[in-house]
Amino acid sequence: MSFTNDDVIDALGNLTVVELIALTKKLEAQWGLKALPQVVAPSSSFCDGCKQMIHGPHACPGNNSAQTEFNVTLVSFPADKKIAMIKLVREVMGLTLVEAKTLVETMPKMIKEGISKEDAEALKAKLVEVGATVEVK
Repeated sequence: MSFTNDDVIDALGNLTVVELIALTKKLEAQWGLKALPQVVAPSSSFCDGCKQMIHGPHACPGNNSAQTEFNVTLVSFPADKKIAMIKLVREVMGLTLVEAKTLVETMPKMIKEGISKEDAEALKAKLVEVGATVEVK
């Protein structure tokens, strides 16, 4: 007598959990195999916030950790405000006149990194007051 795959699936579907466990053990013994659970790939993990399986970058709605460090980047400023910008960058960063001039002339350039949100917003306000376009990330 010949069985199709559907016949085997139907027969297995009618077994109880205890009968399936006994069948698994018998097959392992007869064929010299071991039925092991599937291992999660190393690139996958579980999100601590929402307990979901993730495979790369994940924006978790349950993640309450807020960004604590910010970078301030000088993107642009009007040409007629170059001297004021050099003076402000020199003051804020404690640079020499030549260093501040070089920094201002090589935009976009990060002015400060790893500072608090309040400090980043205060620095941005100073730069915008002189006419600069600034990014805070």
